[in-house]
Amino acid sequence: MKNNGLRRSSNASMQPLFLLGIIAVMIAMQAILVPGSVTSSQLWLVSRQASALGIIALGQAAVILVGGIDLSVGSIVMITNVFCIALMRGSNQYVLGGLAVCLLIALVIGASNALGVLVLNIAPFVMTLCTMTILQGVCYVYTQGAPTGSAAPVINALGTGYLGPIPYSTVIWLVLALLTWIVLRFTTLGRKVYAVGGNARAARLSGVSNKAVIAAAYIFSAIMSMIAGVIMSGYLNITSLTVGGDYVNNSLAAVLIGGNAIEGGRGGIWGVVLGAFFMTFLMAILTMIGIGEVGKLIVQGLVIFVVVAMQSMMKKD
Repeated sequence: MKNNGLRRSSNASMQPLFLLGIIAVMIAMQAILVPGSVTSSQLWLVSRQASALGIIALGQAAVILVGGIDLSVGSIVMITNVFCIALMRGSNQYVLGGLAVCLLIALVIGASNALGVLVLNIAPFVMTLCTMTILQGVCYVYTQGAPTGSAAPVINALGTGYLGPIPYSTVIWLVLALLTWIVLRFTTLGRKVYAVGGNARAARLSGVSNKAVIAAAYIFSAIMSMIAGVIMSGYLNITSLTVGGDYVNNSLAAVLIGGNAIEGGRGGIWGVVLGAFFMTFLMAILTMIGIGEVGKLIVQGLVIFVVVAMQSMMKKD
């Protein structure tokens, strides 16, 4: 049993290197299929496209580490986009107030998810599915199905601007990933997250407040989705009622591909970062070679299936 645990831990720690290898192969394949298409600018562009997904995946990873799941991430992106555009009214004058309202909305959503899971004992899948549906309804009612407006200039710059060759959104993503890694790796809270996800009963008997840790994970997930929603608002520069559509599946794929176990208690952050880049790069290559949306969905489902199946087989070993 001990050797099996060490083997699974070693496999998880090797996942980032494994993903780096796969990404390198994908870059080589793109260079062969579309000569001259691989440039540093193109890779930075992919990183900008991956940044919103990557930030959402950080929050999703935290929830999965404590043994939960968050299906509301895409809808949080959507409602953030709606209120970010509406409240800022295309002017930098209202940016701080708009961001404060968006943050408050995220805190309420995260706390509501935690309340449903921890107090009402609703299964995480069901609770966050309900939240997802409610938020979508709120967005449609608020906009009456016809969203208008544009992002404030500073938010637009955040979503489309560059710090040298590096997109601002990529910088924000990597800084948040670094901070999340530091918390999980070097703080008491990080150790509690792994303890709760690994063995909730043992963690509770050791004096860990399981409910507080799980609540923190759901609130963190909501805040990360809110940040991604602000970035996407700047990138799109408009309100879109479809902006969050793909983020649930893709964030789950990024987390699982990154080596995080679906049952919780095992995984890390850098694999999740690479998983988000991998998913975005894969979709970009499929687009480049003419694969349609249906084909992309099939590939996405197959990727998640293969990763989860491999994790299950490794667990049995």
